Order: sequence, then C-alpha cells, then structure tokens
Amino acid sequence: MKRKRLLWTAPIYTKDFAKLASDMADDGLSFDLDRSKANGYRWLVADYELPTKSVREKWDLTPHQMRRFIAWLLENKSELTQWE
Repeated sequence: MKRKRLLWTAPIYTKDFAKLASDMADDGLSFDLDRSKANGYRWLVADYELPTKSVREKWDLTPHQMRRFIAWLLENKSELTQWE
C-alpha cells in the first residue's frame, strides 16, 4: 500500500506526548534505557528489539517529531519508559 505524502504534517504538541506514550504502552511497546547502545535507548515489543525508524513509521511521526518525543521521554516519567 502506497502512502499518501503531504507537504506538511499536523503538529504534535508537548502536552500530547503523555497520551502518545500511553497509547504506545497499550500497544505493548516499551522504551528501554540501555547504556550499551550508542544512542542510549532501545525500543522493545516483548523481548524483540525494534529500530527507531520502524516505530516512527508505524506511529506516523516525522523524524523531527520523533526526536522531540524521545527527548520528552528522557526528561519525563511515563508508563512507556523502563528505568533499569
């Protein structure tokens, strides 16, 4: 299925990040802080590791939106984040 490309994307405001994190957690996704990784984190579904690009594409986020969301996750506590 080919995606319809737009010239702009709808904004995702910081106040909406908590809802997005909750929806991702409900889908079984988790954001795990991992010092052994170059970027310091990894995305997991059960024990299966996902690339950030796959998570971004599944949730229809632009690269900039994804960077903002990850920065928000690192600064705020949510049910999506696993602190080990």
